[in-house]
Amino acid sequence: MISTETSKCGLTGQMPASTKPHLFVFGGHSGKGMLMATEIAVSDRTCAITTISKRGKPTAPGPASAFAQAMAASSVHYMAACDEKDVKAVECLMDWMPPSRQPLPEARFDVNEVMEAVKKEIEGMNELQLTRALETLQGLKNASQKNQRQIKARLEHKDNCSPEEKTRLQDMRLDLQEKEAAFLELIADLQQKKGEEQKALPNSSEQAQSGLP
Repeated sequence: MISTETSKCGLTGQMPASTKPHLFVFGGHSGKGMLMATEIAVSDRTCAITTISKRGKPTAPGPASAFAQAMAASSVHYMAACDEKDVKAVECLMDWMPPSRQPLPEARFDVNEVMEAVKKEIEGMNELQLTRALETLQGLKNASQKNQRQIKARLEHKDNCSPEEKTRLQDMRLDLQEKEAAFLELIADLQQKKGEEQKALPNSSEQAQSGLP
């Protein structure tokens, strides 16, 4: 297990050494936790990942959808509600066994759907939610860029790449490029909204001090 509070893994402080362990990420629904979980999922070092928080899911629905989509595309993903400081609750969670994995249809990351969901929710987000959303989307954008670099490296080794594999990789790279462009647009919108929120704060403070509505 990993805790975002201590940044340590398990009892040894190291990433589990088994081939593909089931990893539990405490604090996994904060901006930092989602980035950590996504990075691990993309690295393909686990058989499954369970992200954990008191609430049991990310706070901002739009970024939560993007997070769940990205995780599902890379690993078996579960979300759990548990207080990391409650020893008994943690023991019960550790004793839990996930159901046997069933064949799933290929996961598709519908960028347009995620974009529309986040755009609808931006106006209702406070500064903290906007910050978390930005952290999550920056992480997903970075993961997309990392995958593009890996695909580019594989394509450069033409001798080890069949025509069918080359076509598949090129399609994957194009899909990732489209996702990255969508994330950049979302990030720009979130940054603009966050800037507006920050500018509005001094005005609210001045009004409160002057007693004006």
